[in-house]
Amino acid sequence: MMKEWEIKVLYFGKIEASLSLVWPPMSPPLEEDFSMAAPYLGFLLKSRDRVILVDTGINEKFIVDGKAWGMLPAEGGAPFVEAALKENGLSREDIETVILTHLHNDHAGNCGLFPKARFIFQKDEWHNLLSPYPHQKIRNDYDEGIIEELRNFKISFADGILDVDEGVRLYKMPGGHSQGSQVVCVNTAKGNVVLLGDIALFNFLAFPQSTEVTDMHGAKHAIPQGSSIYGPAIPHTVIYDSFGFYDAMSQIRAMVPKDEPGYLIPGHEPSLLVNGV
Repeated sequence: MMKEWEIKVLYFGKIEASLSLVWPPMSPPLEEDFSMAAPYLGFLLKSRDRVILVDTGINEKFIVDGKAWGMLPAEGGAPFVEAALKENGLSREDIETVILTHLHNDHAGNCGLFPKARFIFQKDEWHNLLSPYPHQKIRNDYDEGIIEELRNFKISFADGILDVDEGVRLYKMPGGHSQGSQVVCVNTAKGNVVLLGDIALFNFLAFPQSTEVTDMHGAKHAIPQGSSIYGPAIPHTVIYDSFGFYDAMSQIRAMVPKDEPGYLIPGHEPSLLVNGV
């Protein structure tokens, strides 16, 4: 019987914006706009004999005067990571393996907290960090400060598919977000669950038939269903390759037993803090 893992959702901070800012342009218009905090998330994978951390959140240097990307209100940084681990009975010294879905500054910002850990990410993502494209520079997607940091750490480059442990498999799925984005397929008590990183940010993008969103506090807000033009998923504004996005989402859906929320886990979905995985 394959090893089963429990997935714990970790709160590493948040950034706040009106839903209209990320609402897909060809979707039916919102009847009511509202502010929706998008959390910076990490995930703790726990089995009978091992703990693995997925992503490390945003570094506080990217939050100036309480504001992050786009001058939007935000909070986050190393203290949030340490607090989230403490809530789960862990310290940073307990983390021996860190999987990074990609190396953007809000997912790989606190690698320095884990100098003794082994970091696992895709080789192509490392190349993208070293040579970002102009649009990635404009958005400040990557923190060049982690380059020397990671060079001094233990790194294992994945190149496509990699089994980190029984029941934890990595797949390179660039998905249009970065050159080496990967998803993490985890065997749980309910079957495979896939951590998407930022290929999809929210449930309503991964599941266009959604008619409501749930915020970080459990409040529900009505939204119109996404346009059928988009098909089974909706690319967000930081998807640079729509062809890669649709190819990735098609493959990912084949990995899970049910095509519904709770099996595909977007990288900034607020309801995860209420419902878990």
